[in-house]
Amino acid sequence: MKAKLLFLVFLAVLFITNVALGEIFYVTTTEEFQDALTIAESNGEDDIINVAAGTYNINIISPLNYSTNDGDSGHTLTIQGAGADKTILEGGRLRIDTDADWNGGDSGADVTIKGITFKNRRGYIHGTHINVKIKECTFLNGGGIEVRLDSGTITVTNNIFSGNSGVWGGGIKTYLRSKGTITITNNIFSENLAKDYTNPFNGCGGGVFAYLHSGTITITNNVFSRNSADEAGGLYVDLASGTVTITNNTFLENSATQDGGGVCARLYYDSAVLNIYNNIFFNNTANIGDDLHIGCDLNGNGIGSIINLYNNNLSGNADFDTGQSEDLFITETDNYSHGGNIQEDPLFVDAKNGDFHLQSTSPCIDTGTNDAPYLPERDKDGKPRIIDGNGDEIAIVDMGAYEFGDICEGDFDGSDLAVFAEDFGRTDCPCWSY
Repeated sequence: MKAKLLFLVFLAVLFITNVALGEIFYVTTTEEFQDALTIAESNGEDDIINVAAGTYNINIISPLNYSTNDGDSGHTLTIQGAGADKTILEGGRLRIDTDADWNGGDSGADVTIKGITFKNRRGYIHGTHINVKIKECTFLNGGGIEVRLDSGTITVTNNIFSGNSGVWGGGIKTYLRSKGTITITNNIFSENLAKDYTNPFNGCGGGVFAYLHSGTITITNNVFSRNSADEAGGLYVDLASGTVTITNNTFLENSATQDGGGVCARLYYDSAVLNIYNNIFFNNTANIGDDLHIGCDLNGNGIGSIINLYNNNLSGNADFDTGQSEDLFITETDNYSHGGNIQEDPLFVDAKNGDFHLQSTSPCIDTGTNDAPYLPERDKDGKPRIIDGNGDEIAIVDMGAYEFGDICEGDFDGSDLAVFAEDFGRTDCPCWSY
């Protein structure tokens, strides 16, 4: 009896394991890639497509395509390369649609794209009620990527967007029509363009375009440099109700012909909240609001949304008290509060060549606030966030995407050893000292 019971348990575990693993594909050619996508559309399994190292030239007329009306019955699709420096999709587009007939049948589906470089073409993901993750990819000299959902989550982590262009979101367009969350963390956005050549007032979000009707938008540990747009050179955020939090980012030399060289935010209802903490804004330009332009009464009732602006470094022409000046412009200031902001040269190590770490004399060291919402535990390099850079008794977070100091400063524990093991041998962390 015991033997029979153990056998039944074994079969149950085997069945559960197989369901969890689903179908695993290994592709080495563009044709094999499309074949895997075609099978994954309808097999009812959690599919993983491993794309081998190499360059995959995609036909512009016939993009790589995954399309289903029901999100493959709510299953997951993971497409992962051998690393962004090894697996390259060039020329054509990768298009993923989990709800092609727009009937909402894809509830619970998950799409993950990881470790791939996209060159010279825009990627596209559409769904109704799904979760999307874009991790450790590079989008180069194309259209970046567009993610358009009705509801769900969009998570964009550890990617590089450079030299891309589009009308809405030169680097990435994230659009949630109803409710959900958008999280953009640890990315680099450089020299992207949002431009509408038929309407000079339409191109929004040179680096990022983020629209959400209701929910939470979180932007942390990102670098926005030299992006440009008609409106919102670096970052465009648009929210009806909920909270936008912009914490510990660096915005340098972004430009807009209209509003918001660094950031342009649009808030509709009185209860909407915009938190801006521990960021560096420097040498951004625009017609109005070089660093920040905040429209916070888009429902037109004369009451501004809630604006919290704390411990940021802005350019020299920001009037924090009035909130209406060359570098900082807020349309309605009745619910605006501020404190701990400065206006000084952040003293980057080598901004001209893209090194936005802080010099030892930077005024941005130990001048953030540890009470910032969504304060990341680690900076863009993976160093602990709250470490003591000035030798004071109390460790205070720095401003910007990068924390100053060595990994051995402050507390050193098992998590630090894990970071050391993961990044041992890297050459792109100039401020680390082991």
